[in-house]
Amino acid sequence: MRKVNASRYAVASAALGLAAGLFAAAPASAMAAAPSARGPSGDVEFSLFDNGSGIPRNSSFSLADLGRHGIPDSAVKQLGAGKAPSTAGEESAALSGPDDLVGQWKERDGWTVYMRRGYYDPRRDKGFGLAKIEQKHNLTMKAVRATTQYPRPGAAGKQKFAGYPDTWNYFTDVLHVKCSGWWIFRTCRVDKVQPVRAGVDFSIKIPQLPKGVITAYCEGVQGRCPDWVKNAINI
Repeated sequence: MRKVNASRYAVASAALGLAAGLFAAAPASAMAAAPSARGPSGDVEFSLFDNGSGIPRNSSFSLADLGRHGIPDSAVKQLGAGKAPSTAGEESAALSGPDDLVGQWKERDGWTVYMRRGYYDPRRDKGFGLAKIEQKHNLTMKAVRATTQYPRPGAAGKQKFAGYPDTWNYFTDVLHVKCSGWWIFRTCRVDKVQPVRAGVDFSIKIPQLPKGVITAYCEGVQGRCPDWVKNAINI
C-alpha cells in the first residue's frame, strides 16, 4: 500500500509540476487577457468576405488564426468573448437627387469606383445605385466596396458585361463561419458560402464622372441577401 500511495503521490506531484510550469511559461499579458468562464464558451457565428488570404473552406481552423487573414486582434478577442465585433458605421448625408455621389474608392486594379444615391421603385422594379442596393438587395456600400476590392482571383473575379465594354461585373464570396469551444481557441469551420456580384459602369458621365455602381446582389437569392452578408466583420 505504501508503494502504491507513493506512486500515486509521485504522479500527482508531476502533474501539478507540469501545470505550474505551463502557467509560469505563459506571458502575464495572456493570463490577464483571459476572459471569465461565462462569456468565452459556447458557439460563435460570424461572416467575412473572402479577401484572398487563404481562409480554409474545407478544413477547420482556430479562431485565433483569423489574425493571419487580416482580422484585427481586437475583433478576434471580442469574438472570443462571445461578442460581435464593433464596426464603423457609414455616414449619411442630406442628398437631393439620385445622381448625387455618396462615396468613391479604388477597386482591385486601381480604378476609381463611384457610388451614387440612385433610386428604387419597387412597383416597377427599377433603379440603380445605393438606394436599390439597400432597399432591394439588403446590402451596403461597404459590402459593395469589399466586392470590388476583393473579387475572386484573376478573370473569375472581374469580367466585362456582355455588350457593354465599359461595364464590369465583380464576383466574390462571403463566408459564414461557426465556431465552438473556448475563447480564441475555438474550432471554426465555414458552413455557408454566398457569392456576391456587383456591376459598375465606368463609361456614362454624370456630368463629368462615370455613373458608377449600378447594382449589387447575392447570386442565387431572390430579393434580399441574408443579413450576415452585409454584417461581415472585415468590411
